[in-house]
Amino acid sequence: MPGDPTDDRARRADTVRRIAESARIDAVHEPLSDRAALLYALGRVDDTVRSVALARLRAGRRFPAIGGFAALRPLVRELDWIEERLSHGRAGPTRVALMQRKALLSRRLGGLRTRFVMSSAHYATGVRAIRRDRRDGLHLDVDQRTALFEALCHTPAPLGAGPGPLGRAREILGGLAADRLEPVHERGAALARSVAGIDVDRFTDRYETIGFLAGTYHDRILGARIWHTDLFAVARAQLDPGLELVGIAVDVVALATLDADLTAAFEAQGDAIDDEGRREILRRRGDLIPVWDQVIDRVAALSRVVDEIAVAEVEHRSLDVLAQTAGLDRRIEDLLGRSGDREISADNTHSVSDQISRDQW
Repeated sequence: MPGDPTDDRARRADTVRRIAESARIDAVHEPLSDRAALLYALGRVDDTVRSVALARLRAGRRFPAIGGFAALRPLVRELDWIEERLSHGRAGPTRVALMQRKALLSRRLGGLRTRFVMSSAHYATGVRAIRRDRRDGLHLDVDQRTALFEALCHTPAPLGAGPGPLGRAREILGGLAADRLEPVHERGAALARSVAGIDVDRFTDRYETIGFLAGTYHDRILGARIWHTDLFAVARAQLDPGLELVGIAVDVVALATLDADLTAAFEAQGDAIDDEGRREILRRRGDLIPVWDQVIDRVAALSRVVDEIAVAEVEHRSLDVLAQTAGLDRRIEDLLGRSGDREISADNTHSVSDQISRDQW
């Protein structure tokens, strides 16, 4: 007998909450697709950019491909990490290597930004084309595209082994050229996972974790062939995974920003903050709990859709096997049914052979 739907909903929400709060997801997952990354980035831009970008997607207008939007986040993370190290580091070979690495990554990021923002193959350039796109609500100005690119730089992505192995490699091999440190970083990351004895995806905080979860569920839903069949026609009419991901992103980004602002306000007071001020900040933080709970519930709902699709795929594979078996049975029966004809044909052939033999002798 099926369990209570209410209990199942609560269990799913608890699971998603536990994953988000731990900032880790068991196993190593594929990075978010470009579509998921773009939709999630729309949670960081203003309403106008969001509306135009969605209209472009609906109209089949593509955005420039730069080799995977999910790759931007690790690149920006390393640049931030290098900046932090340089702000405290002393002169020496390590600092030189870090500055070389920073220059390399900055050029790489700048090149990707230019490809995304200035692509004449994806954005209108002529006066008439721009006017037409503006009229149709499909035009993004350069500053709007730049804002979208900056939002893409925050695409949820696992930390992996983090900058630790790279930092140690730089300290040991500080005199090496920066471009020779990248393979050291890659091997160090793999080694760190191996030493840990477990493969997990770790994230900076609960907000990035739940954003990655939502994007992953989006990709799994749209990546299932059965989702696009008539079997799920009603479900597709009721749920747009892309719009749901955008809605989740808007709330998660707002929550993360407010959380950071409240933490900064609390820490800015230092020892001077009075009890009343502390209570007010804590109260305002408490006001965010219902919104966080709603985000948890929305992501948990997506996880249920993923599971229902998986069940449907298994059931339909079983039905396909049965159909194939039935087809084989019919083919075998047809083959056996023609056995009498084959016997007659064989007898006839043998008879002809006998006749030929007698005629020859």
